[in-house]
Amino acid sequence: MAVKPPKAFDVWFVVANTVYKAVPYNVVADWTQQGRLARTDMVRPAGTTEVWVAVGEFDLLADYLTRPSAATAVSVMVRTSETAPSVEAAPVELPDPEPARRVSRPEDDDEVDMIPLIDISMVLLVFFIMIQAAGALAPVDVPEMKYGGQLSNDPSAITITIEKLNAEEVYYSVRVGNLAPKAIHDKLPTPEAAIKALKELLSGATRPPEVRIACRKDLPRERVYELRRALEEERKKKLINSFVATVVEAPEK
Repeated sequence: MAVKPPKAFDVWFVVANTVYKAVPYNVVADWTQQGRLARTDMVRPAGTTEVWVAVGEFDLLADYLTRPSAATAVSVMVRTSETAPSVEAAPVELPDPEPARRVSRPEDDDEVDMIPLIDISMVLLVFFIMIQAAGALAPVDVPEMKYGGQLSNDPSAITITIEKLNAEEVYYSVRVGNLAPKAIHDKLPTPEAAIKALKELLSGATRPPEVRIACRKDLPRERVYELRRALEEERKKKLINSFVATVVEAPEK
């Protein structure tokens, strides 16, 4: 007996870290056939808390995945030819193991001049240091959450709010659903304290909930990355179902 497919899916584009809720089955199938959904993107039946499954491992969608053809392989070779030599051209660029000595050179010419290489390395080092320093203070850059209201209305969903205390300090609040945070879970000074409060709420959960990081646009992105690293550990332990960061205005107390 053929398995009846779900009417709709929750779709997680892994690379873009974007979640689409309640996407109809025929739309998901079209996305897969058109190549918009990759094998590593994740799906699950809409309205459920089942574990996310890769598209390539989902029997009802795997047959729609396109397989590379000869034309596709040629196209890939053309696109990559600007950055890497082709397989056929490589032997031409290899040095002759026994080069003809048609031109005599002084012995000093055999040594590579390292000064230009050192100059280029220093320029690149300074460039990356400046980029890193600028990125630490840049506004948070998180993916847009489609149908984000559904998550906030889930009574079992847990929200970690990051609010700025002043120009340099922030505080954290942890709450369940739309309820206000408890006093012991409000205005926490560190991300470690927020994760501790999360674990206290998880101890009373009947199933792994979704976790939402709510923050303002002008928040330094490092504050979000700290929580994401800690939440990834909890997800690997299957204590939470999934997590997502969204740019929203913090709820009024």
